Amino acid sequence: MLGCLWTVMAFAQEYQVNGGAKPPLLALDNTLHRIQVWLVYGTEGVTLSHTSASATHRWYRYRTRALDYEPVASTQQGATSTVNNPEEGYGYFVMEGDNPAMAHFVWLIDYSRYPVNFQNLHVSEQADPCEALRLAGVNDTPPLAWRTPVGDAASVERQFEISYLTQVWNESLRQFTSVLRIDTLRGDPLNGSVRPPLSDTEIQLAGDLFARHFGTEKTFSTGLYQAVALSVRADTLLLSNSQTNLSAGENELPAPATIRFTAQANTPVAALHIWQVFRTEEPDRPLVRFPEAEMEYTFDRVGNYTVKLEVSDRSGKCVNTENTYQVSITETQLLVPNAFTPEGSPGVNDLFKVAYKSVVRFRGSIFNRWGAELFHWTDPAQGWDGKYRGKYVPAGAYFYVIEYTGTDGKTRRKSGDVNVIRSTKQPNNTNTE
Repeated sequence: MLGCLWTVMAFAQEYQVNGGAKPPLLALDNTLHRIQVWLVYGTEGVTLSHTSASATHRWYRYRTRALDYEPVASTQQGATSTVNNPEEGYGYFVMEGDNPAMAHFVWLIDYSRYPVNFQNLHVSEQADPCEALRLAGVNDTPPLAWRTPVGDAASVERQFEISYLTQVWNESLRQFTSVLRIDTLRGDPLNGSVRPPLSDTEIQLAGDLFARHFGTEKTFSTGLYQAVALSVRADTLLLSNSQTNLSAGENELPAPATIRFTAQANTPVAALHIWQVFRTEEPDRPLVRFPEAEMEYTFDRVGNYTVKLEVSDRSGKCVNTENTYQVSITETQLLVPNAFTPEGSPGVNDLFKVAYKSVVRFRGSIFNRWGAELFHWTDPAQGWDGKYRGKYVPAGAYFYVIEYTGTDGKTRRKSGDVNVIRSTKQPNNTNTE
């Protein structure tokens, strides 16, 4: 059965490759050496044709180099000449004149004689399985050899497809999902590597792609492979931190600050998650070691912290430590005013409030001159509005006592007078007690 006609423009000259059991395939177009390598499937019925402006021209061929050419019998009809049943493993050309260096060449390879074959295909243990997948086995596939017109040995590079199930991060779903990955390996697939699978999967090698064209593609399998490679996504969420009315430093958080750390990885490969918190200056002494995928931690001491995530696979071969976070907690500061003007200018100095940052615990009280407690509060963001039992207290000096714990772990006490300043117009709801 003759295949359909395939025509190629080889620079200034036109060559036609026709015939064989299946349609021929242009495998390589090498402009440097002015040669095209064609694959045919069986040489029976194959023809090479050339159409020239010259009514008379001759065909030649070479096995090693073009200078050692030999004539080839051909038939001619008008300006077209044809070589019938050419042998594979030769470079053919038409020479118009006597200088083969100016010719253009066609090399034929009978692909049916060089089938793809692999034995004992498996995943190599020589490569790092955490970083790359490399196949091993016995490659009995012969090369698709040809020679340049100057005599250099060469071969057509085969291409194979390696396919396997893996997992990828789906940003819209915020989770890992399964996909079929197909990668291309050029040349000898046992010498190449691809990204390792993130799922337990059967790994298949298919090809080569020339065989796909001829309908003779083969598939080889490793059998079920237990994955060890890891892919980890981690995230943080600030659940709460102290309200503050004094500015913290750049990239600093006021204490107490509670942060949720969350890790997601390809399962069931990822078997062990460990979060660790260190003081940055003491990287070998973890403050906490939490063996779960999610951790909440409250930072209540001043300083710089490093939070590390370590994820291990089931076998212990692979460990992912790519996710590290830095947390900086600002030092404590607390300032107490000595006067305020309740009801004087609404929204302006009308509350007795402390100015603060990074206060871990707080307790404050206001007393009159006889020692009676008029107000008590435990949130430093709040303050006294100058009232007692719903009415404003008279102008004058009152006494405050404040106890607070800072990010150094120490509890301190501040006490002193606060002056209530009233406008000259005394409101009717003043408490005179």
